[in-house]
Amino acid sequence: MSKEVISARQQLELLFDAETFTEIDRLMQDGESVISGYGYVNDMPVYAFAQDKSVHSGAVSKAHAAKIQSIYRLAAENGAPLVGVFDSDGVRLTDGLDAMDAVAEILTAANNISGVVPQIAVITGSCVGSATLIASAADVVVAVEDVDYYLNQGDATANVDVYAKTTEEALQKARDVLRFLPANNLAAPPIYETVDATTTTENPAQLLADADSIFPLHRDDVAAFARIQGAACGIVTLKTEDKLSCCAASRAARFVRLCDSFSLPVITIVDAAGFSGLKCASKLCQAYAEATTAKITLITGKAYGPVYIAVAGKTAGADVVLAWEEASVSALAPETAIHILWEDRLAEMKDPKKDRSALAEEYRLTCCNATLAAQQGAVSDIIAPAESRGAVSSFMEMLAGKRVTKLPKKHTNIRL
Repeated sequence: MSKEVISARQQLELLFDAETFTEIDRLMQDGESVISGYGYVNDMPVYAFAQDKSVHSGAVSKAHAAKIQSIYRLAAENGAPLVGVFDSDGVRLTDGLDAMDAVAEILTAANNISGVVPQIAVITGSCVGSATLIASAADVVVAVEDVDYYLNQGDATANVDVYAKTTEEALQKARDVLRFLPANNLAAPPIYETVDATTTTENPAQLLADADSIFPLHRDDVAAFARIQGAACGIVTLKTEDKLSCCAASRAARFVRLCDSFSLPVITIVDAAGFSGLKCASKLCQAYAEATTAKITLITGKAYGPVYIAVAGKTAGADVVLAWEEASVSALAPETAIHILWEDRLAEMKDPKKDRSALAEEYRLTCCNATLAAQQGAVSDIIAPAESRGAVSSFMEMLAGKRVTKLPKKHTNIRL
């Protein structure tokens, strides 16, 4: 791809469908360092702004901020997504506190529409200092690799959801993200033509999703947008040989909250024995408990103790819990359970290291099997891997009209 400098106007033209971009506040005095307007992305109305680094280094002035605030207001009033393209060296110092107040007002606007309309931040150049607060408030942050994106000089690059190699690719990925999201929190998730899944892979997410529809975040397999028989959804994959890390749990929690904001069904694939810490376990537990969107769990391997309670079971608010035949569901990990429940048998061991492992495996097969969990009502049904796509799709269709009335309150006091 071309590495030539792409102007702010050209970036917006790349974002929008061909010849649909209309500029707003084009003649506003002292507002030349940002271009704002509206158009269509994938045939959906979208509002956007792009900072122009070629004018006063893209620095935010009072007029610059006013143009951005106007875009936030229009997006909220019209129930349309908002895309911000960031490339600025900061605030215009000659405007003093007026510019700082203006940035604060943008941040307030961004937070006010959070969960109302989708927000995508695309970082194509510099996004430093107070600007990072605005960009990080977006639902998804797309950034070109190696851009300056930090709050303080010397900080590591701030959290990015999607990386791109070029500006063109970053804008295309913003378009791709919008394919999975509705226009606003009252609109239904998008539906596309059904595409067959990739049946030759052992990756459970690829067994479920339409071929080439998975759009991963964070450069890992924890959180991903996808389509299952044409219906948009979020897939959370909690799979680890060890304890689930705090970083993975935090990413999953944020993604669940994003999906819940826009009523995207959450499909959770579970094969994990525990969490690495209480804080991350609490955060993920609260995200699932608070989410009222359709929640379907597929247990493909281990689901022990806190993992089952927090994300896998009906106790986590799952509408449906499916399990593969080889799945293992238990209140305690087998290695722990035998020390409590089979203490007498442990005492009879002649070779503790070898016998303990065999005893734990026996406990897993006899006391943690999926059939027993289904008999106790913890699992809705046991299915073969090949049946997963059809079963999940069927339940997604059944739960499409799910509505939940919650107790009146401001918000959950989630452990951040």
